[in-house]
Amino acid sequence: MGPRMCTVGHAAVDHCFDIAEFPAQPTKTPAHRYRMISGGMASNASIAAARLGARVRLHGAVGDDEAGAFLHGRLCNNGVDCTGLQRVPGASSSISAVVIDAHGERQIFNSRGDALARAGALDTRGFEGADVVMVDPRWMRGATQALHWARANGVLSVLDGDISPQADLQVLSALADWSVFSESGLAAFAPGLALPAALQLAIAAGTQVAVVTLGQRGVYWLRASQAGEVQFLPSFPIKAVDTNGAGDVFHAALAIALADGLGDRAAIRFGAAAAAIKCQRAGGVVNGPDRAELDAFLAAAP
Repeated sequence: MGPRMCTVGHAAVDHCFDIAEFPAQPTKTPAHRYRMISGGMASNASIAAARLGARVRLHGAVGDDEAGAFLHGRLCNNGVDCTGLQRVPGASSSISAVVIDAHGERQIFNSRGDALARAGALDTRGFEGADVVMVDPRWMRGATQALHWARANGVLSVLDGDISPQADLQVLSALADWSVFSESGLAAFAPGLALPAALQLAIAAGTQVAVVTLGQRGVYWLRASQAGEVQFLPSFPIKAVDTNGAGDVFHAALAIALADGLGDRAAIRFGAAAAAIKCQRAGGVVNGPDRAELDAFLAAAP
């Protein structure tokens, strides 16, 4: 049986439009495909982790609107325990428009709604027995409480450090065992600093391992005990079809690998392989790999 994971943060409805290429200036651009899927960092990571065999409980909030009902159903139907997902009366759920070009690159336009801002307190009783806790910055009150709980109970914690206010990222990174930033997230955390210095700043703040994912340019990381020696893992050579959700799949797979006891490089490679498989498929994280597919991909990779 897979590890038990608790995720905390953002769930959104993604309206996805596939186009040939992004226009050079504002215009009307035809889409050759449209689909409505679940999105949001915590929501995506939850589904990805469940597909990889983890037992996942999502803690967050959606509105009592149609989007909230869709998200609740989508998550439950994909094996996620939604007992920690609050349905906030009168609140609006987060909704995104995601535009994806023929190279798999995407642009996201998001209206976050007010469900997380109006959510009740996080009930940490649902964390009992967790092997790993993963948070994102979208629900600061819940994320902070979750990381404090994880530290007090000796449970591994991972931060999905996407672009957010610098002060929020600083607070969460100081509490998380692993701070895993997107490129834009690291720039928001440490504006103006070169990559090694930015990772070192996260270490100095209190995180044990600072990571930045750069898509096809690979992954860099720094462990507090390595005296400033930045490590690097190249990306897997693939042809991307849809990068939407790839970072969330990476975070989910990394957390599972760490909970299973893999070392830094092996765990990051596990996450990178899961993201690479996802990038070769359209349709969001519900089409991410299961554990058998991921193990087979890694076995065949050089």
